[in-house]
Amino acid sequence: MRPSATRTAALALLLLGGGACAKKDEVVIFATGRSQGRLWAEGAPGSAARSGGFAVLKSLYGRENRPKLAVDTGNWFSATSEGWLSRGRSTLACINALPYAAAAPGLEDLSLAPAELQKLAGSSAVPLLASNLYLKTNKKPAYLSSSLIAEAGGRKIGFFSLIISSPSSPNNPRYLPNYKLEKETYEAQKAIKALRDGGAQLIVLLLSVNPKERAPQAFFRNLLALLPRIDLVITDEPAIKKPFRTDRAWVAGAGLGLASAARLALKVDRATGRLKDLDWELLRLDAAEYGEDPGMLKVIDGYRKSAAAHFSKRAGFLASALPLSDRDLTPAADFTADCMRRWARTDAAVVGLRETAAGFSSGTVTAGDLYAAFPQDSSVVFVKIRGDDLERALAGLQPGEISVSGLRLFLKDGALERADTGSGPLAPGHIYRLAVPDSLVTGRENPLLSSAMEFANSRQNLREVVRWCFSRQSSFARPAGGRIIRSGDR
Repeated sequence: MRPSATRTAALALLLLGGGACAKKDEVVIFATGRSQGRLWAEGAPGSAARSGGFAVLKSLYGRENRPKLAVDTGNWFSATSEGWLSRGRSTLACINALPYAAAAPGLEDLSLAPAELQKLAGSSAVPLLASNLYLKTNKKPAYLSSSLIAEAGGRKIGFFSLIISSPSSPNNPRYLPNYKLEKETYEAQKAIKALRDGGAQLIVLLLSVNPKERAPQAFFRNLLALLPRIDLVITDEPAIKKPFRTDRAWVAGAGLGLASAARLALKVDRATGRLKDLDWELLRLDAAEYGEDPGMLKVIDGYRKSAAAHFSKRAGFLASALPLSDRDLTPAADFTADCMRRWARTDAAVVGLRETAAGFSSGTVTAGDLYAAFPQDSSVVFVKIRGDDLERALAGLQPGEISVSGLRLFLKDGALERADTGSGPLAPGHIYRLAVPDSLVTGRENPLLSSAMEFANSRQNLREVVRWCFSRQSSFARPAGGRIIRSGDR
């Protein structure tokens, strides 16, 4: 809904000042997070439609007459083709153009290899904060910072960041494929001391939570109880609908997805320099209300045009459409499994049905079609496994939710009854070579991972494997079905 005239007038008064004394005692922070590659809130690549986003934010930011800063909590490229193509550089270009005072990568950004993350950091005009992030070698990445001090209205404001992988199991080291997340309290204490020693008058924590989990208020209360005094926590946790205070610290949410931005007016005690109160408002980035900054539009349009050119390139041709599902068949996933098996030269391939997000129409297939079908950036893993272990692992993978190539699965009442190679049963002692996406071999209790004799990540993106298949053949027909045979279903 559009804001009322009264609310709009009140906001205008806030933006325009409202008194010299108030201006001296306030600092405004605009906070965003989880843009995930969105440079605007709506509109597909190549579409003229758009709403919100960085161009509106810069126009809104320019209207603010109080001392001001902008911060971002990360996750910069996972949801859009522009973000994926530029590996986050499109978002960082907009962050530079505002400009922001502080930004921190989120957990999704850590899917980038260290060399890619270093390249991304090199494109940033402000130091990227990652206080509890280490390389697998237990060294701090030299291209990231643990803390920084920015100035607004003559006050020194210290920023540091924490990435929270699992709010349900906090304050434990977390090992990622290329990185290690150290204990939150240990790294926070070091960052806070460094900021205090540097003369920071206010301490602000940028806290990024794993988008796949939720952090309740109790998580923030428990964390802050273990830390030296912090004035403000800005988080991308969507469950934080409005600010709350815990002991001496405020916890407030950022605007997410570039549809909105949070405006935080920090009321500073003139005598002590400490935060005494907080006004928070979530502002919808409405182009009709705030306008769009022309300079930011040029930055955005440059990436739009680059993405449109890239994703319109021809990848291959399909003689028949490959929908996600057709009665009991899964043509898109079957085609993907065949491509994996052919590329990897393995006995069989297994792929989860969730790996394919969209099917394919008949005719020309573009790079954009491949991105839409495989947005997860999964890579192909080679697995060696004995036949009896393979059959048990297939049962544990919920056979109704996978597709296979080089195998036939016989289900009864939805459960695996037996598996064979198409020419006979799996031989218990025989070693089979499989190709699977890495999404099927994650987690300690994973049946494939726990049963495999060997496995190795090829580091080859599944999307590129399918592209390779198209490059090897001028046209593809619909793949053969009959891979999952069901009986007794009710």
